[in-house]
Amino acid sequence: MPAKLFIIACEPSGDSHGASLIHELKKIHPGVILEGLGGPQMEKAGVKLLYDMTTISALGLGDVLRQYFKYLGIFNQALARVESWKPDAIVVIDSPAFNLRFAKKIQKKVPLIYYIAPQIWAWGMRRIHAIKKSVTKMLVILPFEKTLYDQAGADSEFVGHPLLDHLHPNQSKESIRERLSLSTSQIAIGLLPGSRSREVERIFPLMLETARHLKTLIPQAVFITQPSANVPTEIFDSILNRYPDIPIQKSALPMQATVSALDFALIASGTATLETALLGTPFFLLYKASWSTYFLGKHLIRVPFLGLVNLLAGRRVVPEFIQNDIKPKKIAEEVNRYLDDRTLYEEMKKDFLEVRKMLGESGASRRAALAVSQFLVVSGKK
Repeated sequence: MPAKLFIIACEPSGDSHGASLIHELKKIHPGVILEGLGGPQMEKAGVKLLYDMTTISALGLGDVLRQYFKYLGIFNQALARVESWKPDAIVVIDSPAFNLRFAKKIQKKVPLIYYIAPQIWAWGMRRIHAIKKSVTKMLVILPFEKTLYDQAGADSEFVGHPLLDHLHPNQSKESIRERLSLSTSQIAIGLLPGSRSREVERIFPLMLETARHLKTLIPQAVFITQPSANVPTEIFDSILNRYPDIPIQKSALPMQATVSALDFALIASGTATLETALLGTPFFLLYKASWSTYFLGKHLIRVPFLGLVNLLAGRRVVPEFIQNDIKPKKIAEEVNRYLDDRTLYEEMKKDFLEVRKMLGESGASRRAALAVSQFLVVSGKK
């Protein structure tokens, strides 16, 4: 009998990492049967989806509460499928609000591998005891996470960061700028407001207000945005239509190419911030959550920064503008200062190189697949 794997990813980034993991796993177990929760990329990679989670991915506590019963129904459906299908192993990716609860329900009755660990270092260490009881193996992507799990006596393996597997620009910055019709005299500033509808609704208008101030300060500035496939076009365009005076271009290129062509960017918190740093493009982080999420996070989060680049560096490499600190005029003035001061600008790029070194070598998806393969059964043998 072929090996069977149940896999769960609840966010667009998790869907992407899950698809990469599956591609590598199929090289080891070509006949593996895959079911689970995920998104279009995992489905294309061969997963039979019970539900496309990227259509409902929540942003914070308020969104989760509004969709609680939908999540509960999907959760129970997935548990029932695991019970009846009896996979050899389960892989859960990131999204601790859903996946840690799922792991607790499984309680190691089926080997459960957690890929891209919950950020226990941000929310406090109390979760590590629950993880130790319910997770068979942690596959961590940040070097300091392995130290934390080792100290707690949990089985963990550092596989490296999966973003490094995909950061291989095959075109020069100049050629990409040509494809975007950017002249050498223009300063290209990216506005990247996130991959979830509510995120875009909260943050994109503030980025566009900042762009309006920037256009006054830097007449040669042009603005590039990259709509996410997970955000309905009508939501994105309805916001853009409120700012007809701002020269903004929607890039149809892959995210990596777009970011590589930019001189600077404003980015919502998330995977895109680390990706941008690894590509060497200076940026500022902007983030605005619902009031309930912000209030809860302000009282529970134990780390001094929101952005992963700053957390890895252990200091403020990238300026962060959070919630009420998002003041478009002030941010525009700071962007102008960085673009005008080459020392500041180049120092940020140098810091990005140091962060990249911390993440190890490429091949994270392959190493994660090798770790998962140890739990798969083929014809009754490991």
